[in-house]
Amino acid sequence: MLLTIALVFVLLLLIGVPIGFGMGLAATIAIWLDGSYPLLIIGHKMVNAISSFSLVAVPLFILAGALAGETSIAQRLVRFADAVVGHIRGGLGQVNVAASMFFGGISGSAVADTAALGSLMVPPMERQGYTREDAGAITICSSTIGVLIPPSIPMVLYGITVGESVGQLFLAGIVPGLLVGLMLMAAVFTMAKRKKWPRRERRATRRELWESFKSAFLSLLLPVFLLGAIVSGLTTATEAGVIGVIYALLLGGVVYRDQTLIQMWKVLVNSAINTAVPLFILATTSVTAWIVAVERYPATLVSLFETGGYGPWTIILLIILFLLVVGMFMDLVPALVLFAPILLPVAEAAGYDSVHFGIIMIMTLGIGLVTPPVGNCIYLGSVIARVGVGRLSIASLPFLAVNMLALCLVAFWPWLTLALPKLFY
Repeated sequence: MLLTIALVFVLLLLIGVPIGFGMGLAATIAIWLDGSYPLLIIGHKMVNAISSFSLVAVPLFILAGALAGETSIAQRLVRFADAVVGHIRGGLGQVNVAASMFFGGISGSAVADTAALGSLMVPPMERQGYTREDAGAITICSSTIGVLIPPSIPMVLYGITVGESVGQLFLAGIVPGLLVGLMLMAAVFTMAKRKKWPRRERRATRRELWESFKSAFLSLLLPVFLLGAIVSGLTTATEAGVIGVIYALLLGGVVYRDQTLIQMWKVLVNSAINTAVPLFILATTSVTAWIVAVERYPATLVSLFETGGYGPWTIILLIILFLLVVGMFMDLVPALVLFAPILLPVAEAAGYDSVHFGIIMIMTLGIGLVTPPVGNCIYLGSVIARVGVGRLSIASLPFLAVNMLALCLVAFWPWLTLALPKLFY
């Protein structure tokens, strides 16, 4: 049945059918042709997949990130990042990466990061002598930090899909997220020497640093508070999402006073749309995931690797290569939900922890967000930077290489991912 699903799904994608509908139709046709299971099972599995209370965290984190993007929260984070790293060689490029690290802790989404920070960072970078391609490349490649630094929407979905602790996943993403950010800043520093990118002539004074920190403090406090509440056991991820939305509302509407009712309506509508898409994909993909489970494909795959005598590093490299190809043609959410139940047993048989493997999957598929032909971030970045996708892709190659190097470090040194979860759990 899996071959039927794959063939029908690819055919539907080629004729322009959206991923969610394509996956649902492919699974329906496969079940109908096989005849072993009643068609009623499709609706049952779809409803069950999105009936989890934990899934309420997804729209809440999306809404909190959208509220942050529509207020001055992002601007305050950029000003603070500029005060901290703007004097380093590469100037605004360094600020762009640092701001992504800060904003990733609020939005939990690479696309939200690209949208919010791209419009703030690309125009001034262009005015300071960066090419549009370079400004766009730094923006989209640093946006992948958004899916690693908690709270992360893909981590919530992975945790629900495989039954893993969301709190542990959040902790596991901190060091990889910081690692990617610092390595990208090093890459910007190196390229700035060759391309003569400017920097601020002087360091920020202590007063300027303090003023920018005070301005951004309440924004920076949000991810710290949410993570602390989840890890300490005071709240679940869903309850933390509620707190995050209320906090962002109060911050934008009461403290900063830069949120209007018109903006609020726009945020609610966009958040509803952005929530409906991944949840519908989750529902339709769950049917295929169920077929994979009942037909025992993961067990077959594990036996295949064991028979071949592959070592753990070889297995994880093959999985990473497979996911890199998948990420080029499928968005992060459907790929994560579909392949996590299939590949996790293989990774566990090779000795990999499920939390560690989840971070590897999210990092790998996150790279797919900035690679054509399907990457959402690269298309959004091309619009913001007003440059063609092809030229932006070429400019992104050095930064993608850095992302790949960080991925290899995380994949082959588990303590980078597991040190914090083991410390708190």
